[in-house]
Amino acid sequence: MSKIKVLVTGASGLVGSRFVELAKNYQFITPEYPDFDLTNESLVKKVIDETNPEWIVNFAAFTDVNAAEGQMGDESGLAWKVNVEGVKNLLKAFPSNKIIQISTDMVFPGSIEHPGPYSENDKTPDTKDNLTWYGWTKNRAEKEILGHGGTVLRIIYPVRAHYEQKLDYLHTSLKKFTDGTMYPLFNDQQICISFIDEVAQTLQKIIDTDSTGIFHCCSDTTTPFELISFTVDQLGGDASTIKSASIFDFLATQANKNRYPVYGGLKTVKTEEKLDLHFSTWQTVVEKLIGQGLSLK
Repeated sequence: MSKIKVLVTGASGLVGSRFVELAKNYQFITPEYPDFDLTNESLVKKVIDETNPEWIVNFAAFTDVNAAEGQMGDESGLAWKVNVEGVKNLLKAFPSNKIIQISTDMVFPGSIEHPGPYSENDKTPDTKDNLTWYGWTKNRAEKEILGHGGTVLRIIYPVRAHYEQKLDYLHTSLKKFTDGTMYPLFNDQQICISFIDEVAQTLQKIIDTDSTGIFHCCSDTTTPFELISFTVDQLGGDASTIKSASIFDFLATQANKNRYPVYGGLKTVKTEEKLDLHFSTWQTVVEKLIGQGLSLK
């Protein structure tokens, strides 16, 4: 039996590279920039026509939230061009609904008025009010994908044991801890983390079962202070040196009061039921990463 042909955008990135590494049962097509540029409609069509994939998994995105904030409202900016127009280019070139868009909980505001964790059925906002510009671009990309009959997989703060090219959420904090530059961590912000190995497993389930719709892959909720303190402690460090702070005090100093969702996070009940999966708690994710070699070095 021939392997399913899957085109993966962003295949060298933090999450995409691990999916390609773990999912051995597919024939992968992994075009890279500049030969494949989401913002170039004719180039996207050329690659898709030549490779004729059965599925597309779109990891490629403009993910620098701070840089995106500097482009607020600018639909000619790179964040909009990649995250929204790039998705439109994929859909124009790929008539099938077998396309999976990797998304985020930041399509929701995470506010006191509309708090998470959010279920797969929760309606996303129809305006950019109370969203970051990054969150709004991903929100609009979801609308395009779902209108095409495709699939959205939302993840949050993806983490893995090893990836030299970029520090993930845990590694960024652990480096600051070992360097002695750790800033106070929020003790009242609600977050989740996504174990990238489980993201890869979820994607395989979606593809193998021809599933469509909205799915979530992440842990239960925690706070940055609780998560990093636990991780440092499990790695043998002195977590008592880590200081805590309130996200509300921080946001009061920011021009954009929506820069960080306060009550973010995703629920995974419906995903676990539909795909017959079980996602790890955040503590178990940390323990598994340590088992794979995560350390303070």
